[in-house]
Amino acid sequence: MWVKLILLVLFCLMVAGAVHFAEPRESEERTSSSNSSGVLRLLTWNIGYAELEDDTRAHDKDLPAVAEVIRRENPDAVALQELTGKAQLNALLKLLNGAYRGAVAQQGRGDRFEAVLVKDTGATFTTVPVGDRYALAGSFRSSSEIVLVSAHADAFNASRRRIYTEALMDWAQARAQSATVFVAGDFNFELKATNETNLYTDNLKHDSESYSHILRSLRDLGRTAGDTAINDRRIDYIFGPTQPRNIGRVAVLRDAAVGRMDHWPLLVEVNY
Repeated sequence: MWVKLILLVLFCLMVAGAVHFAEPRESEERTSSSNSSGVLRLLTWNIGYAELEDDTRAHDKDLPAVAEVIRRENPDAVALQELTGKAQLNALLKLLNGAYRGAVAQQGRGDRFEAVLVKDTGATFTTVPVGDRYALAGSFRSSSEIVLVSAHADAFNASRRRIYTEALMDWAQARAQSATVFVAGDFNFELKATNETNLYTDNLKHDSESYSHILRSLRDLGRTAGDTAINDRRIDYIFGPTQPRNIGRVAVLRDAAVGRMDHWPLLVEVNY
């Protein structure tokens, strides 16, 4: 009888011990899951067409493919360029089943619009005047306020790109006093980042100085990813804060373009 009682007590102690030591492991799993939210995923994509097309802006028929890439990569915020306007943005948001909020910039010189999509119901959007153009900023909160700016510099004139870049950086630096700012988009710089000192023409000089101007306050997060557009061009960028942060995945999604698109999306993960 006493032997049975002793065995019963020992069994109860074993069960209690197993429950006790299982709880910390569950806690560790919850902590690990919480840490995964410390990864900020940003994507930029010019969804327009090559110059040979009659209309080089984004095409409605391509929006399901664009939405599929966004769903697959699951970025926290997206910078888009060369939309035709708000109706096209609304169609894209509908294809994303309400997972994102978004806005387009005010129309400036030209017939195409920058846009920002944010996976945050509390996101707000601000038009950024840059010369005779407008960029768009989307603001949302992670551990602190994050701002993503969608930008598109002139495709044909390096001196106008320089004016655009300087005005954009003035705005970004002022905003960085109260938020963490990322600037993304199609800057059309005609240079290779590894060869930026070969200034044989005024265009190269302007673009090199524009790029260097950005690097005074922001870091080129996608520098290692390679070309982002046809004809071996790296003209799409995501710039972020210079203070140390762990950069995770950096990729140009070369399987994403459809139709006559001449750009590929650039994805950058920043680990906080």
